[in-house]
Amino acid sequence: MNPRSTLLLFLLAAALGAVILGVEKYLPSTLELREMKRGPVKFDTRLVTAIEIESGGDGISLALRDGRWRVQRPFDDLADPERVLKLLAEIPAIGWIQRVRQDEFDGDGWAKTSLDKPRHHIRLLAGEREILDLAVGAVSPVEGAHYLSVRQPGRTDGTASYVSRTTLPDLLKTKPEDWRDAKLLRLAAAKVISLKLGQNGGQIELARAGDQRPWALVKPLRARVGKEKVDGLLSTLLNLEITGVLDAPPAPAGEDTAGSSLKITASTSGPPEEVFEITLTRPGEDAAQTRAVCGHRGFVFTVRSDTLKDLWSQPNDLRDRMLARIDGQNVSAIRIESLLFPEVGLEKKDGSWYLSRHQKWEPANGERVLRFFEALNTHDILEFTADSAANLVPYGLDKPFLKVRWTESGAEHSLLFGKDAEGAAFFAKHGDEPSIYRIEASLLPSIPQDSIKWKGLGALRFSQFALRRITLAAGSAPPTVLDY
Repeated sequence: MNPRSTLLLFLLAAALGAVILGVEKYLPSTLELREMKRGPVKFDTRLVTAIEIESGGDGISLALRDGRWRVQRPFDDLADPERVLKLLAEIPAIGWIQRVRQDEFDGDGWAKTSLDKPRHHIRLLAGEREILDLAVGAVSPVEGAHYLSVRQPGRTDGTASYVSRTTLPDLLKTKPEDWRDAKLLRLAAAKVISLKLGQNGGQIELARAGDQRPWALVKPLRARVGKEKVDGLLSTLLNLEITGVLDAPPAPAGEDTAGSSLKITASTSGPPEEVFEITLTRPGEDAAQTRAVCGHRGFVFTVRSDTLKDLWSQPNDLRDRMLARIDGQNVSAIRIESLLFPEVGLEKKDGSWYLSRHQKWEPANGERVLRFFEALNTHDILEFTADSAANLVPYGLDKPFLKVRWTESGAEHSLLFGKDAEGAAFFAKHGDEPSIYRIEASLLPSIPQDSIKWKGLGALRFSQFALRRITLAAGSAPPTVLDY
C-alpha cells in the first residue's frame, strides 16, 4: 500500500474516532434521551412513608402515621399535609435540561455546583427502604435551573448529576416550624356528626344522625338548629389558624382558673370514628386571638379567627329562626285538618299535585302548593315561647284549630297551630318537638283550610305527550288540522 493511501486511511480513522467521541460527549445517550422524556426522577408517591430533609443546617423528619403526616424532628406534631403533598409532587416534576459529570469541570468548577456539600438534601423512604436520595446544589448558569444529584435503587449509573429546572429550593428553604400544620383542627365539616361546647355555665350539644342528616340541638334542650348557624360554627372551629406555640404546659384536665374557658369536643363518623378535644381561653372583647390546648397535638398554641366569639354561642343563638325547612321536591302528600272544614288531602303523582274531592282525585293548584311550602319555609319565628310541651293549654295547642301533616322522603311530619284565649297571639309547634313558637297571624292565609281553594284553575288539563290532533277553525273558512 502506498504512503498516500495509508495516510488517507489514517485521517479517515481519526475523523471517525473524533465523531464518535463527540457524539458520546455532546449528544445524549439512550439513557439520557429516556430521562429527557420522563424527567430524571420517577417514583410512586403512594409508597413514601417517611421523608428526611436537611436544609441550611436544619434537620426535618416527616413520617406518615395512621393516614396523617407528622413532623418527628425537631418536634413531634402534625405536619402540613398540603406542603408535604406539594413536595412529593414537585420532585417528579423536576425538568431535565442537561446531565453533567464531575470530570467535565475544570479546577474548582465542580465545587461551585455545591453537589459535594448540597444546600438541600432529601431522602424518601418506604418503611426502612430508601426510594430516593436527592441533593440540590447551587444555582446553575441556566436561568431558573439548579444543579442536583439523584441516587435511586435500581439505577445502573449510581449517582447521576443534572442541571434541572425545579422550584424545590424555594419549598425547602423554610424553617422547621413552617412544616407544622397551621390548622388547629384539620377535618372535613361533612364528617363531623357531634359537637359539644362546654363552659362553667353548662354544655351545648349538637348532633346529627349521619353525614347528610340535619343538625339538632340535643342539650340543654331538644330543638331544631339553623343550618347556617352550625355551618358558621364549624367554619370557625375548623379554620382556627395557629399563630404561635407557647412554652406554657397544658393546664391539668378540668382546671379552669379563669372560669371562662370553652371545651370543645368534636366527634366524626367513621371509619375510623374519632373524637377531638380542644380547650380555648375566652378572648377579650372583639379580640381575634386566644390560647388553645389541643388534646391530640399536645401543645399550647395561640390561634386566631375573625369570628372567634361565635364559638361562645348560647343555645338560642343556634336555633333555627325559620318555622320549617321543607324540601318540596321530596314531599309526596299533604293533609290539612281544621275545626271549620273537612280534611284537605293532597298527593303528588307523576310530578303533579292532585286534590281529593268527593272521593275522587282531581288536579290541584300546583302554584298554591309551592306558595304553601314557601310560606312555611320563609316565616320568621317571632319568639321561642316555651321549651316544654308540659302545658299546651295557654297556647291553644291542646286543641289546635289547625294541623298540617306532610310526608317527606317517606317520613311524616306535622305542625300544630293554636291561639291564646283572647285570640290575639298565635303559636305553632312541631309534632315531634317540645318547643312552642309565637308566629305572625299573616302566615295563616297561606294555609287554606277549605279544599275548594286548592282546586286546579285550568279549564283544560292534559299532558302534551297525550295530544295527537289540533283543529283550528275560524268563521266559514275550512278548519286547519294538525296531526301528530
